Amino acid sequence: MKNLKFFSLILMIFFVASCSKDLVDVPDQSSDDDAWLKSSSPKVKIAVLSDVHYMLPSLLPEEVEDSPSLMIKLLKDRKIPQLSDLIFRKVVSELINEKPDVALFCGDEAWSGEKIDHQTVSGLLQELENNGIKVYVVPGNNDILSPDAYSYTTEPPVHVLNITADMFASLYGNFGYNEALYRDANSLSYICQPCNGLWILGIDSSTRTLQSGTLSWIQNKMAEANENGIRVIPFMHYGIIEHYTGQNNIEPLVKNANSNAIALMNAGLSLIFTGHYHANDIVNFVNEGKTLSDIQTGSLVTPPYSYRMMWLDDNFIKIETNRVTSVDAEMPGGVNFLTYSATCIDSYLNGFFTAYATYLQGKLGIPADKYPAAIPYFVKAYKAYLAGDEKMDPAERKKIDLLGKEVPTALPFINSLWKDLPPKDNKVHIKLK
Repeated sequence: MKNLKFFSLILMIFFVASCSKDLVDVPDQSSDDDAWLKSSSPKVKIAVLSDVHYMLPSLLPEEVEDSPSLMIKLLKDRKIPQLSDLIFRKVVSELINEKPDVALFCGDEAWSGEKIDHQTVSGLLQELENNGIKVYVVPGNNDILSPDAYSYTTEPPVHVLNITADMFASLYGNFGYNEALYRDANSLSYICQPCNGLWILGIDSSTRTLQSGTLSWIQNKMAEANENGIRVIPFMHYGIIEHYTGQNNIEPLVKNANSNAIALMNAGLSLIFTGHYHANDIVNFVNEGKTLSDIQTGSLVTPPYSYRMMWLDDNFIKIETNRVTSVDAEMPGGVNFLTYSATCIDSYLNGFFTAYATYLQGKLGIPADKYPAAIPYFVKAYKAYLAGDEKMDPAERKKIDLLGKEVPTALPFINSLWKDLPPKDNKVHIKLK
C-alpha cells in the first residue's frame, strides 16, 4: 500500500512538471475552502477568455455615431466595438505578464466574422504563443460564414470578406488544430495535450448544435482518457446549463442542452468552460449524484470586461476573475474609461430591451403599454447578471416590489436575473474529486 501511494504521488508530480513552461504556485490568500490551502501540489495555470469580438479600428468610422447603420446595430446589442482593439491589446499584454501555461478562447474571436479581424486576432494570439503560452481556440456563432461582416467607414456600410470553417482551422492552426492529437470528422472539435496527463477538449458548438457524431466522438475519447487517468478540460461557445431560471426560453442554450449535459457528465466531465452570453457566471447541474459546472466567462467588449484565471491541481480548480479597468487612450468627451463604458452600455442596453420589446412581451406576458416601465429594471438586473455575484440592495428591492404592482409579469424575469444561482461567480474553488 505504501508503494502504491508513493507511485501515485510520483505520477501526480510528473503530470504537473511535464508542461512546457514553469508552473505557477498561487500565493496563500484568504479562502472559503480550507482544503485548497492545505493542498501542496503545484498548479497548472489556465486563462479563459470569451467573446473578444475584435474589430479593427479601420473598419469603424471616426466616431460610432457617424454611422447610422452601426448605431442601429449597437442599439440592439450589448457590445462596444470601438473599444475592442484597445481592450484586447491590453489583455494580451496582461496575459504575457501573468504567464499562464494555457489560454482558452471560447469563441466569437472576430466582431462579426470579418476575415481581416480574424487575421489580426491570430497575429495577437501568436504573441502569446511566442511568450510560452499555449493557446487554444474554438469558433463561436459569429466567426464562420457571417453575413454581417461589414466595414462601417461609409454609409451605407460595405461587405468585407468573411471566412469558412476550413479557413478558421487554417487561420487558427497554431492554436489547437495543427497540433491536435485528435480531430472530429463532423465539426471543428479537437483534442490537444499541453502536457502529460492533461487534455484540452475544444468543442465546436458554433451552430448551437452538438452533432450526434461529435457527441459520440467525445464519449469515445473520454473513455480513452478515463482509462489512462487523463484529466480533460473542455471548452465551447454556447452554454449547456441555464444560468438564470428561464434562460433557455429567452437566450437559447446549445440545442438539447439537458441531454447533452447528462451525456457529458456520464462520460466523465465535471466542468465545462463556455461563453456567448457575455456574463461572468457559474452554475452547477446535478443529476444522479454527478455534478457538471458550467463556467461561463464574460466578454471583452461588454462591461465589466471579464476574463478568468484559474489554477488546476489534482483535486481542485481555483478560479479568479480579472477585469479591464483602463486602457492607454483618451476616451471621447474627455471622460475616463469606466465612465465612457458605463454610458455606452446603459444606452445600448436600453436600446436592446426596446428593440426586443415585442419578443420579450410575448415571452414574458407583459402588456405592451406596461413594458416601457420595466425597461430600467431589466437593464439594471441584466448588468448585475453580466458582472456575476449578483446582490440586490434593499432600495432596489423596494423599487422592484413597487413595479410589481404595476407590471407583475415583469417580476419573474427581473428576479431571476438578480438571483445568483450557486456557486459563486468571480472567485471560487471547485472540488474535482
